[in-house]
Amino acid sequence: MHDIIDSHVHFWDPEEMYIPHLDGTPQLKQRKMAEEYREAVKNTRVKGAIFVEADVGPCHKLAEAAWIQNYATQLKGNDEFGGVKAIVAYCPVHQGRVATQSYLRTLTDLMDASHLLRGVRHLIQDPNVDPEHVAEPTFVQGVQVLADYHLSFELNIDCHTAPEQFPPLLKLVAQCPRVQFVLDHMAKPPCDALPGTPVYDHWKFNMFKLAEFENVVCKVSGLVTETSTWTVAQLRPFVQVARDAFGIDRLLFAGDFPVCELATSWQTWFDLLSDCIQEWSEEDKRKLFVTNAARVYRLSITSDDHE
Repeated sequence: MHDIIDSHVHFWDPEEMYIPHLDGTPQLKQRKMAEEYREAVKNTRVKGAIFVEADVGPCHKLAEAAWIQNYATQLKGNDEFGGVKAIVAYCPVHQGRVATQSYLRTLTDLMDASHLLRGVRHLIQDPNVDPEHVAEPTFVQGVQVLADYHLSFELNIDCHTAPEQFPPLLKLVAQCPRVQFVLDHMAKPPCDALPGTPVYDHWKFNMFKLAEFENVVCKVSGLVTETSTWTVAQLRPFVQVARDAFGIDRLLFAGDFPVCELATSWQTWFDLLSDCIQEWSEEDKRKLFVTNAARVYRLSITSDDHE
């Protein structure tokens, strides 16, 4: 089995910084660091992981970036986990061009020593916010700035509970042809829905429309937390839509640790996905699990297979 690059991992320590969304989830409001991750992935070698910002409190955004950089550079890799290979930090793109440029100057200066910064994220999945705000000029201009810094932008919506969030993404991406976009968690599809139902077809239609933009890639992840019946039969159609829409060269495996633990273990998700794609060629599996993430996040590691 080839090594794995996990393109979506969160580490946090509630004693280091405030993470508001953990207040209602005692299962997650505890230290979740490399030690816990190594235990979760011990049966599947993870050659490297991409750290993604964890939606910490407003006053802790830059502090999180500094904290994870220090942690990542001090982290010693081993056979179970090779360490953090890239970082996706927070950025206030919603505040427009000037604010984004100012923030990115500070962020890049802060993280220049490690050379790990590869992308940014500003969560857009809040159902209480007008979904059209991502297509407004201020937001679009903030995202457009990222191209000058060679940083990707991660799209995180919740099509399961707020399907109206998906169409505005098309308007945003259409205006940012120079920016690399990464769709998190397959847009959180309605995994309890069956193919042919309106909610499923809405998600599928927008997946294909978004995939028409060649500067968008898709993380295959997040499915187990969108359904209580995470079986191969239930999840395979969703994985197949992602494959059919984006093609094998634009799919990235992601574990979504530790959020996945709200539903099941990281290993169970990995095994489920492996069963969903068991008929794929070894080359296509290698692209999903290693090659594509290495390309998108510009990682200088190999994708050799190991028995």
